[in-house]
Amino acid sequence: MILDSTNQMDYYGGMIPGAARIAEFLSGCSADMANGHYSIDGEDIIANVFEYDTVAPEAAKWEAHRKCIDLHVPLKGEEGIFWAPVEDLSGKEAYNPDSDCEFFAGEARQKIAALPGQFIVFFPADAHKVKCCLQGTGHVKKAVIKIRIAEEHI
Repeated sequence: MILDSTNQMDYYGGMIPGAARIAEFLSGCSADMANGHYSIDGEDIIANVFEYDTVAPEAAKWEAHRKCIDLHVPLKGEEGIFWAPVEDLSGKEAYNPDSDCEFFAGEARQKIAALPGQFIVFFPADAHKVKCCLQGTGHVKKAVIKIRIAEEHI
């Protein structure tokens, strides 16, 4: 897992595939952009922009992905995101290769206050629980960038 400022994206070229293209995309992102699906590099790097209201942490689900790196970019509002290594959690639902999603149960290792101006990267070994409220519910708008990796992990 990586947490950093969106201004620092260029420094991650060796760790995050397509970091330069992602940085270029992020330079045009704002809370005013339309919700929807954006192609950054064909279908290998895509962004989904959407919004929602946060929920109590116990109502959110742990998830992880095997074929994609998830890069979360808050555009508006504050969201709690919990992190734990997949190996520390127990399987709750079987992996679905069509949605590239697996759900888990367990306890957080880290709690992050995700704010505009930041990005958070989750690799296949990183489970994450998103949409969590930290101090009462709030409204969040964010971009989630999916970076397809060469082979399935975990």
